[in-house]
Amino acid sequence: MFNLRDFPDDKVLTRLQRDYSQLDKTAVSAFLRILATGSEFLDRLDKVLANYGITHGRWLVLVLLRRREARQALPSELAQEQGITRATMSGLLRQLTRDDLVRRQEDPEDGRKSTIILTQKGADLVEQIMPAYYDLAKDLMAPLEDAEKSSLTCLLDKILMVKT
Repeated sequence: MFNLRDFPDDKVLTRLQRDYSQLDKTAVSAFLRILATGSEFLDRLDKVLANYGITHGRWLVLVLLRRREARQALPSELAQEQGITRATMSGLLRQLTRDDLVRRQEDPEDGRKSTIILTQKGADLVEQIMPAYYDLAKDLMAPLEDAEKSSLTCLLDKILMVKT
């Protein structure tokens, strides 16, 4: 969680630039606002999901499965799509299986492999959450006009394409 709300102004950044020649004032200003916005949005999403008794990590697994026509995937695929380790995904899947939101289907040819399948209970939970999720997205983006939303999406996509 990034909780800074008192952003440094141009005067402060100019002073800091004397000590750190690599400081790009515009980049730092934008970077801090992106961090604060992302944290605020995630906090609001977590509050919505808490009403349904689920964390965003577990919810994302359900959403990733729901997106698929067959509503199933390998654990490694889910980990990659969520950008987390396989070990972290294993923990999420244990909890989701325990709560009967997903089930494992062992590969009959290779006992080490299994497919994760969205259960009806998991699908029903996703269907309950999605209207609140879409309302949240609409509310958070309400200050922007449609053209601004499109521009923001393009700009953020451009930033996310950067590989470090």
